[in-house]
Amino acid sequence: MVESCSAVNCCKRRRKDVKMKFHRIPTDPNMRKLRLHAIRRENFTLTTTTVICEKHFTPEDYEVSVHGNKVLKKVAVPSVFDFPAHLKKEPSHRRVLKRKHEYIISRMNHGITYIVL
Repeated sequence: MVESCSAVNCCKRRRKDVKMKFHRIPTDPNMRKLRLHAIRRENFTLTTTTVICEKHFTPEDYEVSVHGNKVLKKVAVPSVFDFPAHLKKEPSHRRVLKRKHEYIISRMNHGITYIVL
């Protein structure tokens, strides 16, 4: 069976003539949950051949082994995706509070500053 990337809109397949790393979903329940949440696949069933290609990880997600090989860190979560519009998360905007009037009243005799809104 040919292994292909499980990420949405990714059609990378493992081939002998192309050097590309494919990473399995970890067995650790917490890391497994994080990675599955990151790929945003609904009604997705894990199999023994479920993999994610290196395209979805940043260079900071890798470390160099003692043998000089590029190895994925155990805590790495895929973060580079090409999601369709309906799966993209809207950036959360924090509401900026604007003050209409701000008056600063200083009490010179006690050196205390009050702000009255």
